[in-house]
Amino acid sequence: MNNDEYIKTENRIKDGSINEQSIWSCVKERNSYSVDSLLRTALIDCTREYTYRQMFALWDKYAGVFSALGMTEENGSRVGIAGTISAEPLFAFYGLNMTGVCVSMLSYPDFLPSGQWKKMVEREKLTDLLLSDIMISPEMWPDILAAKEKFGIRNIILLHSKLGGPCAGPAELIYNEVNYHRLKGLSGVVYMDDLLRRYDHFPVQYGSGNPDKIAVITHTSGSTKGIRKPLPYAERSVNVTAYNMGPNIHALGGDKEGKMQYRYIPSFDFSSFLCMCGVVNSGLAASECVVLTFFGFMHPKFIRAVKYYNIDVMLVSGFMVDNWIKKEDDEDIDLSSVKIFSCGGSYISVDRLKRYYEFVRKHGYDGDIMRGYGMSETGGAELTVPMGCMDDILGFPTPKENFLVRDMEDDNYYTADDGVRTGTMYVASDSLCTNELDGEVLFEYTVINGRNYLCSNDLVRVNEDGSFSYAGRADRFFVNNEGVSFDAGRVEAAVSKYEGVEKCAIVPVLDKRIHDTVPALYLVPDSSISDGAQLARKALLHAYIDMDIVKNSVLPTQLILVKDIPCNSNGKIDVFRITRDRLKGEAYDIVPVKESGILTDIEVNHNNKNGSITAGTLPEGMEGRSAFNLYDLFNS
Repeated sequence: MNNDEYIKTENRIKDGSINEQSIWSCVKERNSYSVDSLLRTALIDCTREYTYRQMFALWDKYAGVFSALGMTEENGSRVGIAGTISAEPLFAFYGLNMTGVCVSMLSYPDFLPSGQWKKMVEREKLTDLLLSDIMISPEMWPDILAAKEKFGIRNIILLHSKLGGPCAGPAELIYNEVNYHRLKGLSGVVYMDDLLRRYDHFPVQYGSGNPDKIAVITHTSGSTKGIRKPLPYAERSVNVTAYNMGPNIHALGGDKEGKMQYRYIPSFDFSSFLCMCGVVNSGLAASECVVLTFFGFMHPKFIRAVKYYNIDVMLVSGFMVDNWIKKEDDEDIDLSSVKIFSCGGSYISVDRLKRYYEFVRKHGYDGDIMRGYGMSETGGAELTVPMGCMDDILGFPTPKENFLVRDMEDDNYYTADDGVRTGTMYVASDSLCTNELDGEVLFEYTVINGRNYLCSNDLVRVNEDGSFSYAGRADRFFVNNEGVSFDAGRVEAAVSKYEGVEKCAIVPVLDKRIHDTVPALYLVPDSSISDGAQLARKALLHAYIDMDIVKNSVLPTQLILVKDIPCNSNGKIDVFRITRDRLKGEAYDIVPVKESGILTDIEVNHNNKNGSITAGTLPEGMEGRSAFNLYDLFNS
């Protein structure tokens, strides 16, 4: 590409027209303006490196195989890829994008014995599957063949990746190769390596390149109807996400002209929007180097890869940092190469943020922790916190019109410019995912002034400076038999902010004495706290009386002190696991003290039935009641 063509590409990036094409061609156009750009390293996979030119050539080879097998847009194919964080699943994704196929990114946990992959194949109408072989044992193969027959799957292709690097031990290396050879000996097993040799130089049957066509389905960590919620993205949406996210990283790192090539390391697996569209595709579209480490943060040695590969950019969650802080063998953690450490996506209290700073400083990172709030469905739109800011905020909306607050008093929508208020946050962007798949509405958009907004179900406070603070969850209400709702989200937000509270959760518990639902507070004190019950009492007093943060006068009825509270992979409280597993801990009754009907004090009394969640105090006025139905729990 000559200089004139380079200028033409730059102009297409600026005016957005470069996004009106398939994902693969958008990435290729952004990186083909010179020989030097094509010779930059695109991927490092354990011990293997690929330049952009080599990577593009492999996309062509994979696309040739898929064309030969009829895995094309013309044939109405929709292919599921369940891949480890390695090069082969990425080559497969971009190769399928070349043939115009919609690709559903599954996760390796979906293929565990209790996994959801069969339901996902059925619901998403997948026609073909590509599976990383390290997830599949020979003993699983008959079950996979049975599913192929049941659901009419056309092709099941195994992908074999070479392990190596700092995250792989000798046992893993041996298992990977032994399992590969065992699978190859089974009837019906087809490997991509063999197909690449068989269909070498097969002509590619390109897709239409329609930017409005669904290109990729990622998934949330939560579930709907018993399986993980699919998030379908059109070609244009993924390209716009790359435009929004990629160049901004350099500005944050102080390289405003974008002259450096940063090294990204995906923490999540490819089924996550943040990983597939945010880190991998946005990184490649911005001419960065993406370093792949097989199982990401789920591997106990993942953090070692940062020093080994001299990683520049880490996009993680608070859930990950909490786990790293708890590691006993943390002396080999070295974050000195990192230029940008982003810990966003969900609310992080100032107390937690201080612990994170202590951790990263201890291990060599001297920059600021980048914070922000975003939703996978909105394709990269986010609230951002100024670098170095330690205020207790979610961030500032940019642009402001992308974030609206529905006022709880008058039911109208406002921007940050409209003054201080508290309400439910709604988010829009130019890269929203599609809310429908095969005629099924996955979630509802709210049309406001002719534009689609997604309700985040987060209660936020708009501050005087235009920033948003977290005030709880709007959908964390549960209702007792008389229709009285308890605002669990707001109570959690208030209590969790109190110094010394590491983690807390309010969950609905059925009290057998009254056959009704009562709220129980599970709390994890900081390790330095000797009296967790008094800590909880002070936190409740602060929330309900001192600061009057919580307007609702209904207190939790029982306190359970526990060592940990289960979270999902995004670090959000997993209410369903708490209620299902009935966490054990030291139990206390929470008793309101009132004078003339006004709450003046809160008592926390030890309950001799340790771990009890049915023998505590009852909410005021509920004594002696009986009812017939269980509680309603809405989107907890």
